[in-house]
Amino acid sequence: MRNPMLIIHLLSVVMFVGAALSAFVLSRVANKFDSQFKLAINRALLSLNYLGKTGLTLLFITGGYLMTPYWKALGDMPLLVSKLSLVVIMIAVLVLLSIKAKKAKKKPSEGSFAAVNKLNTVNLFLGVATIILAVLVFG
Repeated sequence: MRNPMLIIHLLSVVMFVGAALSAFVLSRVANKFDSQFKLAINRALLSLNYLGKTGLTLLFITGGYLMTPYWKALGDMPLLVSKLSLVVIMIAVLVLLSIKAKKAKKKPSEGSFAAVNKLNTVNLFLGVATIILAVLVFG
């Protein structure tokens, strides 16, 4: 059962980080256009939040299962504790992102989309840092 869970876990990493990377790049591209087109692109980018939420949810579920042999040794693995702390921070940032995205969907403005784009950027860097820590812990 470990191998299928690991495959789902890695695909979930691709979903989460891919959604954040896509939002990061496309929001930068959108900034080069006029404000009407920029708002339209940013509104379309809100759908990437669902992909990120799905990826992080699957990561959380499969990661909890894959962590089973490591819970007892958690105190002896400071990098693993750091990685798990980043996962908790990512969940908090994703909750904030969802709140900001709902506000941006109800009242679209450049300011509301700027807040969403900043949180997407934070999620991207947290995701990459988590991948680096995972490689250092389990590699």
